[in-house]
Amino acid sequence: MVPTRPARRGSTRTALVATAVVTVLIGAWSPAAAQATGALGKPAAQPPNVPGLAQVARPTEARPAPLPKRSGSVKVVKPAKPARAAAAAAGLNDQVALRALVIGTDANDFGVATWKTTLDRVGASYDVLYDATTPLTTSTLVRPDGVGRYNAILLTNSMQVYESNGSYLSGLDPAEWNILWAYERNFGVRQAALYTSYGTWPENYCLTSTGETGVGSTPINLSLTPTGAGVFDYLKSSIQIPLVQSYVYRTAITPGCSAEATITNGSDVLGVRTTSTDGRERLALTFTSNQYLMHSDLLVYGMLRWASKGMFLGEQRHHLNVDIDDWFNASDHYYPDGHVEYTPGFQVSGHDTVNLDNQQAALRTAHPQAADFKLNIAYNGADIDPFAGNTCSPNGGIAELTATTKCLKDNFRWVNHTLNHPELNHTDYATSYAEINDNRAAGNAIGLNAPDSVLKTPEYSGLGVYNPDPDDDTSPPVDHGLAGSNPELLRAAKDLNVKYLHGNMSFASHVPANLNAAKVHPLEPSISVVPDWPTNIAYHVTTPQEQTAFYNSFYGPDGRFPYWPQNLTYEQIIDYEAGVALAHVASGAIYAHTFHIANVRDYGAGRTLLTDWIDAAMTKYDAFYSVPLLNQDWPALAAYTSTRTAHFAQLGAGVDPVYDRSTGSITVTSPAAGTLQISGAQGTGASTYGTDVTTTLALAADTAVTVTAVPHL
Repeated sequence: MVPTRPARRGSTRTALVATAVVTVLIGAWSPAAAQATGALGKPAAQPPNVPGLAQVARPTEARPAPLPKRSGSVKVVKPAKPARAAAAAAGLNDQVALRALVIGTDANDFGVATWKTTLDRVGASYDVLYDATTPLTTSTLVRPDGVGRYNAILLTNSMQVYESNGSYLSGLDPAEWNILWAYERNFGVRQAALYTSYGTWPENYCLTSTGETGVGSTPINLSLTPTGAGVFDYLKSSIQIPLVQSYVYRTAITPGCSAEATITNGSDVLGVRTTSTDGRERLALTFTSNQYLMHSDLLVYGMLRWASKGMFLGEQRHHLNVDIDDWFNASDHYYPDGHVEYTPGFQVSGHDTVNLDNQQAALRTAHPQAADFKLNIAYNGADIDPFAGNTCSPNGGIAELTATTKCLKDNFRWVNHTLNHPELNHTDYATSYAEINDNRAAGNAIGLNAPDSVLKTPEYSGLGVYNPDPDDDTSPPVDHGLAGSNPELLRAAKDLNVKYLHGNMSFASHVPANLNAAKVHPLEPSISVVPDWPTNIAYHVTTPQEQTAFYNSFYGPDGRFPYWPQNLTYEQIIDYEAGVALAHVASGAIYAHTFHIANVRDYGAGRTLLTDWIDAAMTKYDAFYSVPLLNQDWPALAAYTSTRTAHFAQLGAGVDPVYDRSTGSITVTSPAAGTLQISGAQGTGASTYGTDVTTTLALAADTAVTVTAVPHL
């Protein structure tokens, strides 16, 4: 029997909290907001992160200065022929570990953070060498057993020059440059530089100057040459890459020099692939980047992939997953004049449900790269009509919601959101158990079949974020950490075979240490927390007028948290917020974005706030990427985060993958049992994404596993 539910209003507390507090959360690998351009100008950062509503903020970063002028070159010293022959006979130059070496001058070198952000997102293995203070020696690059330590050399800039007391010094002296170049030559290791200029110091990249300039908030568009389209083949060959906040060397290829342009702006070369006179392969950009810029999101992964020949630990893929919370429930309703209707509020109709299904199908047609896109719907089953039929009602009202949902149930994915939508911060075991189990029963009775392994608690309650006064529904919540979670909720969830609880990226305690990992709950290790992205499409708005009024009341010049210099139009809001979503997608984040039932109202001509946002995000993705936009059901999404958690554990345990170019194989050993993702490897269960191949390896402690290498050449 379905018990009588208490009064519910969806996410009332979230909205009240949002009006009271701003919390900015910046993580080391945080995907960043898109740059606002055109009439909006460039703000200092994204709108602040309001718990339950807004996104993770993206800080700004000072634009690096031009490289100092240097002339001449460092002479390349080649080993004698007998030494080269002896090394080849011993086979010592054929084996390299799948590990990258980032070389920067010091901790202030802008390129270090830029490289590290991409490496950390991917889940790659790497070291950082600060050459202003640490010498580079042969033992830096080669292990005692003769195996090369690195299969990719990643320079922050091609000159490795830094300023000290008004003078420019070289981080690498000529002997160190020659050690590095000899390693690259003898072990067949590529070098990529995030920033280079024309000239021949310390070596010639085949570039001559056609000018140089700073670029601010107004972008210049970069194009890929046929060579660049091969290097960055996950991007559209016709892409226009928006370059902002950068210093640019405009160059041309020196006639007769061994080089090919990869990136251009008009007739100017801004990216080059070149081969040195002694056969070393190099890739370089002639403009600055940092980890908060979209052009970095688009290009730095390709630089890493090229330098490593596609063989590295981890992977990068692009995902867009979307949740709709509170199905069958009622929502508060915000009106353009600022007042909120709590009763009856807003409820989804049969018509809205049919329209949502039509809009979902239209999105797939309009965006073929997202052909498998399907919405996740988190439902509260107390208002399910157990006597409803299963007929769709295109013109139906609230009374037809259950029947229409049954009619279209297979067109959406379903998530348990508890029966009555209560806060679970202080509920006892029996109440917690009933809320989870009875909602399963209510959903199963009409064929929703939500996975037992996943639970989304109302307002992410029960997970350590709450006001200490349970009767205070208006003050800011306190993040007590996951150790402050409701133990009775956890016990009930465990007994009901829940493995994953949704968390929220607004709360620091819910954010995993690594991108796409889950957070194992400290009070119940059988349960992991997988965070969602909140969005700035408010939970209680149904039309563009309502969303615009609410957004500007928060972020307009006279808003609670003034951010924009003028109020935005609806079109500007959707464009900007879709850019935030694109930054998440570009980072490779698999986490779902959260919306609410009010956002699916057909506000006119079949349009909804939710599908306006999705369409804008997909349109931005389509303009940049040639690879599919992936979409997972929640069991698959959650399982992937567990795989990633295990992957990062292997990095910490000292896993050792070694590529042998003479045999075309990669051999992996680890001191600890576990799971590891490895790109550029063909093994059991390997999967492809564009031209990337990834294998997930199950490792036993101290037991070698060998797979076939699939290098990008």
